[in-house]
Amino acid sequence: MKNAPRKESGFSLVELLVYIAIFAVTAVFMVGILTTITGIQTRQTTLNSVNNQISFVSNEVTQLIHTSSLIDMTTGQATSTLKLRMPDLAYDPTIVYASGTAVYLEQGTSSPVALTNSTVTVGNFQVTKYENPGGPAVIDLAMSMTYNSANPAGAVTQTADTAIARVSAASFDSSVYPTATGTLTLGTQSNPWYAGYFNNNVSIGGQYGQIGLGTGFSGSTNVLLKANGDVGFSASNQGLILVSPTAGICYRLTVNASGTLITTQTTCP
Repeated sequence: MKNAPRKESGFSLVELLVYIAIFAVTAVFMVGILTTITGIQTRQTTLNSVNNQISFVSNEVTQLIHTSSLIDMTTGQATSTLKLRMPDLAYDPTIVYASGTAVYLEQGTSSPVALTNSTVTVGNFQVTKYENPGGPAVIDLAMSMTYNSANPAGAVTQTADTAIARVSAASFDSSVYPTATGTLTLGTQSNPWYAGYFNNNVSIGGQYGQIGLGTGFSGSTNVLLKANGDVGFSASNQGLILVSPTAGICYRLTVNASGTLITTQTTCP
């Protein structure tokens, strides 16, 4: 008896072509999915980088404004430079400005320091001061930054617009009076005012001494004015006015060209 022919197992040409077509379609879909995922990850990375730069600059400007003593800018005028006056002379003035494609910080006489790095380019940096007399000053800070990429698809741009408030020095349009006589103080020995400017008479009804230099008053109430330096006059016809024992008669004490003290009768203060 003859042996029956044995069937060969395997894929036919049609089956092989079908399998190849299925694999090719699947591969195309997988490549598309991977490309999309990679693009999303790249965009998110660049977006995070831009947002971090914007957040850093915004936080730095906010901190500087809050610690400043004055926002030295014209109200209502948009500019690319924020100028602040600081209580510490080493950091006065403090300037934040845009130049080229970066934002810089310059304090006192120190060299400018870049607040942004090369990963972004600054397209816009604009500050505008708004202020109501006697109220807080507000800085409107507008920024736009773009991720620094040669690939146009990766050049992500983000914008930010924020308002930063700071309580400014009060301005008054009327006289200022204490609620009680002889009980309220302007400044303290540990927190004195820096300087005062007056355009008319100043009357001192109590003691005066320079703070912090050992020139304060101990117990004597007879001396009302005590200085640790010179008392100057801006013109030769100005001097000390002394009250004569004779009622209603006062004399101004000045000096002539040869240095001799002279007295001239004048109106009593």
